[in-house]
Amino acid sequence: MTIKTVCLILSLLATPLLMQTASAEATAVSVQNKNSSQSVTLDMQNMTCAMCKVTIKKALQGVEGVQKVSVDGDSKIADVTFDPQKTSIEALIKATTNAGYPATVHQPK
Repeated sequence: MTIKTVCLILSLLATPLLMQTASAEATAVSVQNKNSSQSVTLDMQNMTCAMCKVTIKKALQGVEGVQKVSVDGDSKIADVTFDPQKTSIEALIKATTNAGYPATVHQPK
C-alpha cells in the first residue's frame, strides 16, 4: 500500500466522525441561541386600576421578542422576559409609554 492509499482510506473513515462532531456543535449553538433571554423589572407610572394592568401587559406582549410578562398592580411593576437579539429595554419602555404608562428600569432600594 502506498502512502496516498493509506491517507485516502483514513480520510474516508474519519469523515463520518467529523460530520457527527460538526452536527453536534451546530445543535449546541442552536439550543444556546434558542434559550437566550434577558429579564427586566420596570417601574410603571399612571397605574390606577385593574385595566391598567391588562393594557400594560398587552402593550408589552405586542413587542417582538417578548417571552413572558407579569404586571403587579399593587407594587406598580412589570417583570418582562425577552430575547435581547429581537428587542431591547428601550423598546419595552417605548411600548408602555405609547400605551400611556411611562416606565423606568426598577432600581432595588
